Amino acid sequence: MLLGALLAPALARSQSPGGLGSDARVLPWGAVSILTGMEWARVSERYARNPPGRKNGALEPLGQDFNLDTLGSAQLEYLSPLEAAVRSLAAMPAFNASLGRMVVHVRDRVLTTPFAFDVGLTGRLTVGVVLPLVTATSEVDFRMNPTGREPTVAFNPTLAATAAVAANASLLAQFDSAAAQLGRQLASCPANPSQPGCAAVNANPAGARGLLQNAGAFADGLAQVYGGRNGAKGALFVPIFGTAAQSAIEARVSGYKALYATFGAGAITSNGPVAAQAPLTADDAQRVFTDPMFGVRAQPLATTVARGLGDMEISAKLKLVDTFGGDLRNSFAPAGFNWRQSVGAGYRLATGVLNAPDNFTDIGTGRHSRATEARSFTDLLFGPHFWLSVVAQYNMPMADERVVRITDSPDQPLPAAYRQQTVKRKLGNELDIAVNPRWTLNEYMSLSGHYYYRSKSADAYTGTFRVANLAGEQVMIDASTLDIATEAREHRLGLGVSFSTVAAFERGTAAFPIEIAYSHFQTTLGSLGDVPKFAVDLMQVRVYGRLFGR
Repeated sequence: MLLGALLAPALARSQSPGGLGSDARVLPWGAVSILTGMEWARVSERYARNPPGRKNGALEPLGQDFNLDTLGSAQLEYLSPLEAAVRSLAAMPAFNASLGRMVVHVRDRVLTTPFAFDVGLTGRLTVGVVLPLVTATSEVDFRMNPTGREPTVAFNPTLAATAAVAANASLLAQFDSAAAQLGRQLASCPANPSQPGCAAVNANPAGARGLLQNAGAFADGLAQVYGGRNGAKGALFVPIFGTAAQSAIEARVSGYKALYATFGAGAITSNGPVAAQAPLTADDAQRVFTDPMFGVRAQPLATTVARGLGDMEISAKLKLVDTFGGDLRNSFAPAGFNWRQSVGAGYRLATGVLNAPDNFTDIGTGRHSRATEARSFTDLLFGPHFWLSVVAQYNMPMADERVVRITDSPDQPLPAAYRQQTVKRKLGNELDIAVNPRWTLNEYMSLSGHYYYRSKSADAYTGTFRVANLAGEQVMIDASTLDIATEAREHRLGLGVSFSTVAAFERGTAAFPIEIAYSHFQTTLGSLGDVPKFAVDLMQVRVYGRLFGR
């Protein structure tokens, strides 16, 4: 049927097929239209704001923030004190505490089924409502330490093994015993120079006292990081066996062992504290993200699916100018230049579901933000086949409150749980302009082009909070940091084809009036903020009828 209509001659000089996008047409008095269909939106890349080493607006993977060569103290703040402690223990000022490399691939898919109902209240005024049903899927492929050589620290064995606690306790006890023995010698050797070890002590008492001080501080550092003193488990992470830091710490243990031995205090027999045995796997990293012990207390980095109602919309469209004189049949046989102009208004309800603050990759079913919208619809018709629609919309969201995790910058993808706060939110105003040229092949078929431009101002988040960080220190966090990278400019291009029986129905040669349209469009350019690169396929079916009147 569609192929036949495409090949049929232009029996009527018709501009009937609607094509891609909105236009200035309104429904006749008493007429109704019911629209449904499917919209498949996919995104796996984004146009990035100032990506390192590349120009602004360059493409990068959607999950780029999670692709980290080093998952360290810049992302997980509880690694900072560990990093400082290991630098001191290993005498390595440049040591970085790293759980390793994260590789995350994210691909989002949004399937929207709209149900739209419009009715012509007069010959100039149409009102309608749109109810979208949304399935939002975020596909996440997460890998940790793919080669196994990336990390410097991993789980402290004392978290799971009492034997590790006992081994570290034995090492600390040996340091304490050696210190006690040397202390006794410092006290007794001046009066008893013939005792074993006293010759070295009496020859260098300052060195012996320095050893006691330095070795004591070193042992305290071992207890802080590795645990073992009074049954304590130490830090959550320690250097991995065989790494430079662990080898340096073991070398320092051997050095102190040798120094004590020169003064006759040979109590140290262990080689060093118990090291982490293996790098973190993906399951281990998920434990870091989810277990309250580690402070993040979030959902796993995994595929999520959200289903529900999107943001509903109520709208009205008022026709101002129509050189066809408002006669529907005249528009099916146009000649020369014609012009239609309408204006509209809309109100968006906050019925969509937001992404969860403790899920770093999921996507919601809507913005969950109330907004008012002002619209302009312009149709320019040139002869019987070509017409152009220009639709502009200005969207003004209203202020609301939202529970979020406040980060200091957008490149901190794993904020700790204490950063979750209720903040005030005002999404940025948005100007959308769509230009849709259409070429009607005959009264049934039409081809369409599509250009879309979006300009969005930055969001405004407000709220300051004094909270205790993971170290128990009082810090101030400011929600305004969430404004970063929320401004956007976007360009899209697309093509479409439509089939309509409206003109044939009016002539009495079709059983009922219906329009079917398919289109594909995608983002071709983005800038200013992190702009997703969408690819969208849209199939719509619109059926016309009459609710009242003749």
